[in-house]
Amino acid sequence: MEKSVVLVLLLCFCNPFLFGQSTQTFTPREMREDIDTLISFIETAHPNPYYRYPKTQFYKEAAAIKNKLNKPLDLIDFYLLAEPLLTRLEDGHTDFSIPMAAYNKKNPFVLPYKFRLSPDKPYIRCERAYRSITPELPDGALIISINDIPAKKIVDDVIRLNAGETRTFRAEFGGTNYFEFYLEKLYHANGLYKIRFSKGAAIHTITIKGIRQDVLNKQLQRYNDSVERVKPEHNTNYSLQLLPAEKAAIISFLEFDDLDECKVFIDSAFGILKSRGIEYLIIDIRENGGGDSDIGDELMQYIARQPFRQYDSVLEKHSQLLKQRLLAHRKNRTLDSADKAFLNKPNGVFNTTLYQNTPLRDNPLRFTGHLYLLTSPYTFSSAADFAQMFRHYQLGTIIGEETGGLIISYGDIVSASLPHTGLQITISSKLYYNVGSRKNDWKGVVPDKIIPSGKAMSLALKLIRQSKTVTGSN
Repeated sequence: MEKSVVLVLLLCFCNPFLFGQSTQTFTPREMREDIDTLISFIETAHPNPYYRYPKTQFYKEAAAIKNKLNKPLDLIDFYLLAEPLLTRLEDGHTDFSIPMAAYNKKNPFVLPYKFRLSPDKPYIRCERAYRSITPELPDGALIISINDIPAKKIVDDVIRLNAGETRTFRAEFGGTNYFEFYLEKLYHANGLYKIRFSKGAAIHTITIKGIRQDVLNKQLQRYNDSVERVKPEHNTNYSLQLLPAEKAAIISFLEFDDLDECKVFIDSAFGILKSRGIEYLIIDIRENGGGDSDIGDELMQYIARQPFRQYDSVLEKHSQLLKQRLLAHRKNRTLDSADKAFLNKPNGVFNTTLYQNTPLRDNPLRFTGHLYLLTSPYTFSSAADFAQMFRHYQLGTIIGEETGGLIISYGDIVSASLPHTGLQITISSKLYYNVGSRKNDWKGVVPDKIIPSGKAMSLALKLIRQSKTVTGSN
């Protein structure tokens, strides 16, 4: 089963000759009709869109947005007006795709630093500069304000424009992927950033000039060309690192993608663990926004001690969008009897599937040592589902922060585009009850050792060394 994710980064870089083209705008009537269509799509496809936010209040806010639509707007401005309506639903899989292609056509300025945002202090932290520049802002700087806009307000605005079940996930996702977009479109920085920050006990103010996207791309290309690189043998979204002195290893999954290739990687990795006598394994999914839940099942075949399942039950709502998705997947293929039965079901009908345990395969590479799982607010969708399996079956110690994905959550997206603006939307079609969840468990997976996710690896290694000392392992 694949639990699709809305976390899709549409980073399209356009040719320079497009930058000067005029921007298409849409009439108030067209945009109001798109708001009505948006609501219709949500209500016909989503199992329960108003599970957290009252329908009456949602309708009031939709009406208020339509009243504001009194002049033509371009796609980005319409998105910025409509997106906060969607985020009220607090469903990370029901969201617009940010129209980055339209934004990138203007060759925007980039603030070439990686930031991490949080709804709690410190609100904005500079992680590092882009590799291709000489840093002016130090790593670890705690941002107080940008262009005199307080860090807390910036974070609140980013949360307002990102969908998700928790404020922490929304801040982290928006800040990690689209920070300069918000600085330019919300605050009109125009490539000039006066940053007030603290580093240690001192407070500093600097002004950084942004870099045009096409210039930055060339700088990054020159930097990459200057660095000797070995082409990876496999998808870099997953990796294995051995720590021979500790008889430990780290397997990192940045995303659960490409099932076939990941199966090969997992089997090879656990073969290496077996041959090297590894006793401690850290599985790192702190940066994993999800993907294919079948990868979680495959990984369990190498660490589980008993038959397992990811979900107790799944509630699915049939809709025209769901049927259109099936037809798109079956394009140029003959529909079988199950497909035809699915297409013949009336729209609006609900179907509940109860899940049975998946038996363990005979597997000589099954790991029987000590396990640690690292999580963060960015751990979402099928990655959070895997974390809940890990917790439910008591496979080891979970370290970090509560997952952004909940143990009861909506997902398995259907897609559509609004008729006039073409704005892309994804909508949840199913409600997943993860294994061991109860009716009102609207929460993430809570670690055994709660610590800022950036410190989780250090704590895991510390626990391994302590365990080796106690057991006398060499």
